Amino acid sequence: MLKEYIYDNKFQILIIDNNINLLNYVDILSFSDSDIIVKCPDYTIIIKGKNLTITKMIDKELVINGNIVNIEFR
Repeated sequence: MLKEYIYDNKFQILIIDNNINLLNYVDILSFSDSDIIVKCPDYTIIIKGKNLTITKMIDKELVINGNIVNIEFR
């Protein structure tokens, strides 16, 4: 139980203002200033918008910023 708490590998998504924070994602499949496709453990997330940028990419944490119009889960 303690090991699961310390090494939390669950996928998480936080949406705050025009920022999307993804924790424990698998891979970035596609990236442009109008859409970003990210593979997650159980599904794929498609983020659409304008002026999208990746502002943080550390280990398995990703922060996307921009004018987010739509988020789709497949």
